[in-house]
Amino acid sequence: MVLWGIGPEDSYANLAEFQTQMGLTFPVLFDDGGSVHDLYNPGAVPTESKYPQDWIIGTDGRVKYVNTLYDPVEIRAVLDAELAADGR
Repeated sequence: MVLWGIGPEDSYANLAEFQTQMGLTFPVLFDDGGSVHDLYNPGAVPTESKYPQDWIIGTDGRVKYVNTLYDPVEIRAVLDAELAADGR
């Protein structure tokens, strides 16, 4: 499993500062122009929110989960299901 953060809405400098402030140890990618965001936007969830969004992309490249509210229980359940489907 690979964990990345993607930041399309702010400058690179602000994104790097956020990563440092939050102590994030996984890569945070700068999505200049929001093309990655647009590519995976499933349309079913309002993803134009200025708040952080949680996305899980499955090993098949499909969006498995999107939410603008942090729900660690739901995220864990989706991750566990995806890992089980992947044979891990």
